[in-house]
Amino acid sequence: MNGKMRLSSHDSLKTRRTLVSRLRNLDDQECWRVFFDRYWELLYNVARQAGLSEPEAQDIVQETIIAVAKAIPDFRYDPTRGSFKQWLLRITRRRIVDHLRAAYRQPQKIDLDPDALDALDDSHAALSDPSAERIDAAWEEEWERGVLAEAISRVRQTASPKQFQVFDYCVLKEWPASKVAALLQLSAAQVYLSKHRISKAVKRTARLIRDEWNRGTSGH
Repeated sequence: MNGKMRLSSHDSLKTRRTLVSRLRNLDDQECWRVFFDRYWELLYNVARQAGLSEPEAQDIVQETIIAVAKAIPDFRYDPTRGSFKQWLLRITRRRIVDHLRAAYRQPQKIDLDPDALDALDDSHAALSDPSAERIDAAWEEEWERGVLAEAISRVRQTASPKQFQVFDYCVLKEWPASKVAALLQLSAAQVYLSKHRISKAVKRTARLIRDEWNRGTSGH
């Protein structure tokens, strides 16, 4: 199992294509589908946690995707200036700011130049401190949730079904090891070993995905 996973990660590093570069082609429907599938839930959940309604959160998703399509030609990955993750956050935050401005009629403090908002490395000034903190906290939480879900999905594709079942029961469903051992007819040692192997693989894959997503690349 470990050998297969190492091979998968190695191949991913060799063959992954830059998602951002493909997004510059607006006719690349497959790439835009991948982008939407990867990020729509993140955008939606962050908007909801920021206090927007369900319809407003759906608007945030659509408006952010449109804004990305308009801005992507000028995006260049540069670690010294910030990651794709931070760039996408700034665009999303601007959309949320617009909706909060309309919904709550916040005072002059948030009436900043729209172009300047997208250019700011830190647009917290556009919102009251609690709102800014809520957006950033939600972003980190939802980003990590997405990374973990993707890592588990990838590991599941390469892992032994029995070992992944142990991980599912012990870690995801939080069943006691004794119950899992009895159900799957395994020894306690086998349960702990399988749990350790899959958990380690998930953590290793999550690190790879964080790097891919921060750069705006795809491992597939």
